[in-house]
Amino acid sequence: MAFFSKSNGGIMDVIRCDEPEYLIWKWRPQGTSLQNSQRKNAIRWGSSLRVKDGSVAVFVYSSDDGPSEDFIEGPYDGIIETKNFPILASLVELLYQNGSPFQAEVYFINLANLIQIKFGVPYFDVFDPRFLDFGVPTAVRGSIHFHIADYREFIKLHRLDEFNMSDFQNQVKDAIIRYVKSIVANAPDKYGVPVVQLERHVSEINALVEAELKENLYKDYGVSVSRVDISDIEIDKNSRGYKKLESLTQNKASMFVQSAASLLDTVSTHRSDAKRIKSTAKGEEESTGFKKVSSTIGTLFGGRKEKIEPPPIPASGFYISVNGKKKGPFDISRLRKMMQNDSFSSDTLVWKEGMENWAPAGDVEELHSLIQTKTPPIPAPED
Repeated sequence: MAFFSKSNGGIMDVIRCDEPEYLIWKWRPQGTSLQNSQRKNAIRWGSSLRVKDGSVAVFVYSSDDGPSEDFIEGPYDGIIETKNFPILASLVELLYQNGSPFQAEVYFINLANLIQIKFGVPYFDVFDPRFLDFGVPTAVRGSIHFHIADYREFIKLHRLDEFNMSDFQNQVKDAIIRYVKSIVANAPDKYGVPVVQLERHVSEINALVEAELKENLYKDYGVSVSRVDISDIEIDKNSRGYKKLESLTQNKASMFVQSAASLLDTVSTHRSDAKRIKSTAKGEEESTGFKKVSSTIGTLFGGRKEKIEPPPIPASGFYISVNGKKKGPFDISRLRKMMQNDSFSSDTLVWKEGMENWAPAGDVEELHSLIQTKTPPIPAPED
């Protein structure tokens, strides 16, 4: 848009952006084309500048020190004059009497516009750290919203004269896919999320992805992430890896349940026998009855014949932290050996199923006997 000024007999420009949706937009004088290199960046002193609230106009020009920028934050509506643009004033030659155009590129940056990018991470293999032979194909879909909060930092990372919105979005999308894939692939080992249950932990993984993207997209691209929405984590349940892993985990769970049930049956039987013994011992007067009671007591509490041993309780064991990495699980006997060779101590962080957080081994009641019974070193012989 332009208007006619009688004061100098020339056409003054109105520098403004009327685009409804944009992130970066370059202004050109009215009636110019991309091929008209002599006129496309010419701005007449006295032209009008209008910058909306939530936007900033960036004047890029050549100076004695090299390329320079001048920033006008919105809202602004005024005339380009020396008092308003002291830096740009040096570009006006005195012989033109403030009526000559000067060369500068003008870019409008939208600070208020939220850009949404939808992303999809195609199937990639995720492995359970216990069964590394069976990868489970997993795909992730979602969207991300970001904007430019610090335009000075953004300009440091991008050349405005070469900025292309399509290329920029593709670069950001590639970075998003890379970070999402890394977090999901490491979730089973680093955060203890079972591979076959990844679909149930979308919210937790979403929080991890959002924290990672907020830090890295600002550092690499100068944009501020306002929200990440992972809509779906999809597991290929028809894949060989999923079926095999599901079978293995179900077998382990089934063995645990069967062992626990057998143990409960044995305990129940012992309790019934103990009640019967107590009742018989109280009312039995015949010697033969007393002998039966004695025999039963001997059987239950250490008799040589028909000694009943309950099955061992399945133990999941303790995981330990070694240099920031999870190792295990280890049973008590293994931890005792590790303590003897000083690879495990009361200060070692441990965790097992049922614990809310990691804790030093010395603070875990179940390990107190192990910590207290560490064999002291053999004293050196005296001379």
